[in-house]
Amino acid sequence: MARAFKKRVKPRPLRIGDLVLKVIRGLIIDPRGKFRPNWSGPYFIRELTLEGAAWLMDLDGNRFSELTNVDQLKKYYV
Repeated sequence: MARAFKKRVKPRPLRIGDLVLKVIRGLIIDPRGKFRPNWSGPYFIRELTLEGAAWLMDLDGNRFSELTNVDQLKKYYV
């Protein structure tokens, strides 16, 4: 079953300078409940590491102080 699933998975190569959205995880108290947004962003990828993490920067040029796992990002198409 896993082999059949992996045949259809396409790699998502991310590059420096790409616009991405970041998943919102965790317990966030939001009055909208299940209608709250699932993704935040868009952000620029400032730097990528070999371990599969990325340094992000918002559109105003503010840099994030924490690394973000590439699995929590998806490409943002304008």
